[in-house]
Amino acid sequence: MPYRKPILAISLTVFLFGCLFTIYGVYAFEFGNQPTSTENSVATSNEPITEEFDVDSLQARIIAAVEKISPSVVAIYDRGSTFSGVIASDDGLVLTAGHAARPNRTYTVMLADGRKLKAKGLGVNDRIDMAMIKITDPENLPVAELGFSSTILKNQPVIGVSHPGIYNSRRGSVVRFGHVVKPVTSNEGMIESTAMMEPGDSGGPLVDLDGRVIGIHSNIRQSARLNYDVPIDSYRKYWDELQEADWLRIDGWPSLPKFGFRADDTRGEPGIEITRITEGGLADQSGLKPKDIVTAVGGKKVDSGRQFSNRLVGVRSRGEFKVNLSVKRAGEPIKLVVDVMDKSRPQPDAYSELEDLASQFKALESRLDDVEYLVKSEVRGQPTEIRATRIYRGDDGLLVTKSTRVGSQPQVELVDGSRVDATIVKRDSKNDLVLLKAALPNKGGINLQNVLGDLEQKRGRLLLTPDSRGPGTISIWGSNYFGSRRTRASGGYLGVQIGGPRSGGAPVIFARVLAGAAKKAGIKSGDVLLQIDGVQVEKQRDVFNFLTGKDPNSKIVVLIKREDEELEKEIVLGDRPDSILDTGHVADDLIGGKSRRRDGFSLVVSHDAVLYPEKCGGPVFDIKGNFLGINIARKSRTRCFVIPKTIVKQFVDSSGL
Repeated sequence: MPYRKPILAISLTVFLFGCLFTIYGVYAFEFGNQPTSTENSVATSNEPITEEFDVDSLQARIIAAVEKISPSVVAIYDRGSTFSGVIASDDGLVLTAGHAARPNRTYTVMLADGRKLKAKGLGVNDRIDMAMIKITDPENLPVAELGFSSTILKNQPVIGVSHPGIYNSRRGSVVRFGHVVKPVTSNEGMIESTAMMEPGDSGGPLVDLDGRVIGIHSNIRQSARLNYDVPIDSYRKYWDELQEADWLRIDGWPSLPKFGFRADDTRGEPGIEITRITEGGLADQSGLKPKDIVTAVGGKKVDSGRQFSNRLVGVRSRGEFKVNLSVKRAGEPIKLVVDVMDKSRPQPDAYSELEDLASQFKALESRLDDVEYLVKSEVRGQPTEIRATRIYRGDDGLLVTKSTRVGSQPQVELVDGSRVDATIVKRDSKNDLVLLKAALPNKGGINLQNVLGDLEQKRGRLLLTPDSRGPGTISIWGSNYFGSRRTRASGGYLGVQIGGPRSGGAPVIFARVLAGAAKKAGIKSGDVLLQIDGVQVEKQRDVFNFLTGKDPNSKIVVLIKREDEELEKEIVLGDRPDSILDTGHVADDLIGGKSRRRDGFSLVVSHDAVLYPEKCGGPVFDIKGNFLGINIARKSRTRCFVIPKTIVKQFVDSSGL
């Protein structure tokens, strides 16, 4: 997914309630009190919070739209990497991004139902970022319904469905929810929205609440709020041309408003003079005539054709459809209105704004303040903090949080700023969980007594992550449950370059020792590695596999040979430097960063909350107050992982408390 460097400095804005509050408002929540017959109750208050807006209707529409579009969303495999697309016809036409596809190239298209079909690259325009490929043997294909991008409104809810990162068949496509910021941008004619993307998402569909495709994922900026889609109307305009397997030349930006006239600059006078009107065009429909002089658009003066066009696009980018023109006709001033809304196309719902979002969140937030805590400690001498989830189990002050961000002497910070010492009861390195016990005030927390199983997988379900020190975050359930494969990015770091055989037969050597854990332990270049934690090392892969499964801050013992002497060295593993992990893509330069340990979990679900790594560890609820699990990691720009409640319960139960 490409990006262009932004002109202005951009700061990350948490989605918070976004268009959920902006468009639909607040909703009804209910929480339990102490252990009751209600599964997953929160031991705080039993009083329901009821507000006037119907969130259930919004959630139902999101879920229905996701169910409608998901079968037609595909992952497209190309030479070791994947991108996304959407099936747009029963004869196998697939829409995708122009920067990802190539004419005549052969692809493998992976469908939601498990089928893998061959496809061929067709037309591509990489300037507008449009492309089409065709499944060569189409049969019983799920086809998406195409909408119209020309009717998009500012603040309109939108849903992205695509395959971020590495393709995972068990996870399936991933859902992100947001709202339209600009229906069309002035410089490229893109749709700007808060429905997030990252590499792998390119080519996936952006849909409305009726599950109709209104855009195709294209590019991003550093801020998670800045995501750009090619309007579906651009594909409609060049539908036939895109079916030719060639590079397609396109002048201009097809999604920008076309008013159907020509004009010349007036020499020395304000405005521009209309020289020709296209019959049936928007200018003709508005009543403009040749020799009219347009002096202002939307109350802003125009002195050139370029300025006139920019003013028109600016009106559309603000989500407006009626453009007011100030005109001189035969020397007399008149007012004309151009209506750019096509009434023949399906129209979106009307949306209104709610000004004070934070005040709408206070009632719900107060019910959850006793559930989420802040834990502070030191990890390798550096101060570290993480959120934690309080578990209700009699009078025990139990907290569950992320293990790799908790040092040996943790303290729990209370809302008033005071701290109490916590003891570590148990750690689970596989799922990066730690159970703490502290003398916490009052009773409360998540009641795990009646947890029997995880809730039904329902992509599009609205989720809430509370924050005892500020506003919480609304997100949506984005994937199926899946196991997250451990990668070297999350493993411990030695700080060495390894020489020797890849497949065995000769010594494995520390060819170069860099700044890091190995150097601190006294390892030198040329040392031969014999064993790690008592296990014989025969090839490079043995070392890589071992380190992948170890967390930073883990202690390991290596047996080395230096000249004729065998030495045993204890090493405390470090973090892999950002410089090694950085791909150069703006998605890896996300504000707040990723969690150091962000994969290797036995079971997770993805959601689209924008949480900094230190804000993981806290609980996640649905909007009925059901506890779903714990935020365990910020995986990437668009995805946070939740450890489901059954894993949390098994871990707490295994402690014997």
